[in-house]
Amino acid sequence: MKEEKGYPFSLDSNVLEGAYGHLMCPYLIALEGWRRGLSLKWYSKESGHFANMKVWYVDEPGRLFSLSSEDRTHYFFRSRGDKVTNQGVELASNKELTKEELGKAHVPIPRGETFNSRNNLNEIITKCQDIGFPLVVKPVDGSFGKGVKTNITNEKQLEEAVIFVRDEMNYNEIIVERYIEGADLRLYVVGDEVVGAIQRKPAHVIGDGVNSIKDLIYNKNESRKQHPRLRSCLIKEDDELKHFLNERGYYLESIPKEGEVVVLRETANISLGGDSLDVLDIIPSQIKEIAINAIKAVPGLLHGGVDLICDMENVDNTVVIELNPTSQIGSLVFPLEGKSRDIPEAIIDFYFPETKNKKKSNFFFNYKKVLLPLSTGVSSEVEVADAPLGDVYALKYKVYGRVNNVSYHQWLRKTAFELGLDGYVDNISNESIDIIVAGTNKESVEGFQNHLYQSNHDIEIFKIDPIPWSKPICIGFDIHAELKEIKYEIKKVNKKIEKIEKQREKAEAKYLALYQSRLWKLTRPIRFTIDLLKRIKKIFS
Repeated sequence: MKEEKGYPFSLDSNVLEGAYGHLMCPYLIALEGWRRGLSLKWYSKESGHFANMKVWYVDEPGRLFSLSSEDRTHYFFRSRGDKVTNQGVELASNKELTKEELGKAHVPIPRGETFNSRNNLNEIITKCQDIGFPLVVKPVDGSFGKGVKTNITNEKQLEEAVIFVRDEMNYNEIIVERYIEGADLRLYVVGDEVVGAIQRKPAHVIGDGVNSIKDLIYNKNESRKQHPRLRSCLIKEDDELKHFLNERGYYLESIPKEGEVVVLRETANISLGGDSLDVLDIIPSQIKEIAINAIKAVPGLLHGGVDLICDMENVDNTVVIELNPTSQIGSLVFPLEGKSRDIPEAIIDFYFPETKNKKKSNFFFNYKKVLLPLSTGVSSEVEVADAPLGDVYALKYKVYGRVNNVSYHQWLRKTAFELGLDGYVDNISNESIDIIVAGTNKESVEGFQNHLYQSNHDIEIFKIDPIPWSKPICIGFDIHAELKEIKYEIKKVNKKIEKIEKQREKAEAKYLALYQSRLWKLTRPIRFTIDLLKRIKKIFS
């Protein structure tokens, strides 16, 4: 991904390396605190530091961390810090309990009822008559939009939805509530302020009159792969998507008309392929107030995500449908459309207000390398070297000549370490390299040029151009050429796998078309007779 204008801290592809999907939230928040001079530690689940904090899905390292000042330490699980109590997490994570707390605080919620495994289908349908169609069926403890069926308009659809959520998705407890038409919003609240807001649109494609829905999905996913947040939220062609399309008269092979919008999912969740549009500056203040009151309604929930359905023209129709104490913040920092919102900054301001106006370091750390001791089981906790603070000097040396030499690059790294400098060397062509060096000592940075000639390796330098450098620098010194080679090989393997998979799908489609054809069915007795004669011949031969 190229550097994106408006993203906080020039979050380009180098900064975000290895921090995608669920790992983006903890990395962005940890990085923000670390850049302010706070001490940063990462933990595995075996560390024991999170025994009193409600966490889950921690098999993969990089979700648990702490930030410390001279006075205190705060612990974090993904986007949630320890100021959010376990009681707040339990209440907000359970949709039924959430509705009870919101109802007590007079926060608008959709009318509905909860059912468990003891309630049979007829009983559910009877009780739902009082709620009135259209309806929504969803699991009490579901997440990421899984198992949600919306806009149910009759008893038959309700019956099918209940069977789907309970029997096929294996959720024992479900909520059936009134379906509200309107914009699907996710607001993020910290304390008494809404610091981010997006409108979420369900996964969809727009027809061009030429490509099939399957091809349109492929093209859209290729575009999403270039986006820092959406690259981990591709549109999956699963059974749920196919079923949704079939109900509306479409198939993956259908070719929509030019400009025709084909919706692919029930819900607008980003993780299921939805799109995000920043709306913080255009939503009415009353909607922000509802979101703030929703967070305040749950004891111990001091920051988190609030999901609402609202009518922008008539806020009286707004309802809160869900709270998320460990909300994804990537879509707010990196919306598909609109302005980026610096949620990590707001969270660190909340936990460490004394660092609010502190000058931030222009360095970052390599997420993958930092987590290596945890992922390999060597250690249960790892501390990141403190961020270099104060004035930082950085230069890019564009070196021309016979310098594309691995041994020379390794010597450059050794020299940079000895001088206390950070940066990297990158191959640009067979006759040029870029060397980025940065540090708090201006003389060392400017004097690095003299060291370039002192190597006894087989090189020849024609010209050196020093250029000022202001982009973020990774602590340490890397040789990008080595990394590029590894990435290139991985890319080649992935392309081969993708090509084989496409060939397999085509062959399978041809086989199914032949197998289901009328001619194939009519010739079945003949094929059976030929096969039988072959077997008899084999026995007597």
